Amino acid sequence: MAGKRVLWTSVLVWVLLVTVACVPQWLCGWLPFGLGGGCRVVLDEDTLSRLRLTMNSSVEMQPGETHEFSLGVVECCYVFETVDACATWSVEPSEGASIDAETGLFTVEPGTPSGEVYTVTADIENGRRLVSVEVYVYTPEANPLVGLWREEAQLACDTYEDEVPEERIRELRFDADGTLSVTWMPFEIYRDYWGSYQFDSEQGSLHLDIEGGNYVPEDVDGSGSFLIDDQGRLVLRDMWLGAPYGGSGVAHCGHRFTR
Repeated sequence: MAGKRVLWTSVLVWVLLVTVACVPQWLCGWLPFGLGGGCRVVLDEDTLSRLRLTMNSSVEMQPGETHEFSLGVVECCYVFETVDACATWSVEPSEGASIDAETGLFTVEPGTPSGEVYTVTADIENGRRLVSVEVYVYTPEANPLVGLWREEAQLACDTYEDEVPEERIRELRFDADGTLSVTWMPFEIYRDYWGSYQFDSEQGSLHLDIEGGNYVPEDVDGSGSFLIDDQGRLVLRDMWLGAPYGGSGVAHCGHRFTR
């Protein structure tokens, strides 16, 4: 009997030791990363170095909107492939917006004013790498230009009457971060030219600074006026976005765009 008791005591001690050793590991695997949980995915150096939060250079949102961020890499130039990674999320400043540290769910509060800029950061694997992106808050009232526009007509210099475009600009894009791009024939991520813009809603003035491109027309006149008409169309006057590649080069004095 004494031998059996010793045997059972040894078995119980062994079970206890295994339980003590395994329970913390089970808990660490169950708890969320950042709250005591262990990282179950360790990224290779190449993937780690290519991580980003979006295909674009920034994110634009309106007050009251939410966006769930994720980590990923860009493949084949224009495909954003998400990556399973251990990350803790944060945002600066914290006034007017918040983010779930575990899920990356970002929320702009309804009362946040247009023009606010936030920096969202993912801390990968407890400081192995920090990846950030800026979020620009805007409202259509404060910046009516933001969005994607398609050319509908061009404006004659003497009368501002409609002229049929030789080739329509299929993408005029204004972003909330103050950048723009112009493209006649979009394909994947191709753009003809790009730059920045400044506008004054009260004066109705608009100025474009061209900073680069695959095709930059020589006849661009980037200063003039803008208005949003009663049909929600964007009208540019006394400015010219240039002639298309291989076009006749005949310049007009404005454009009309629709969303």
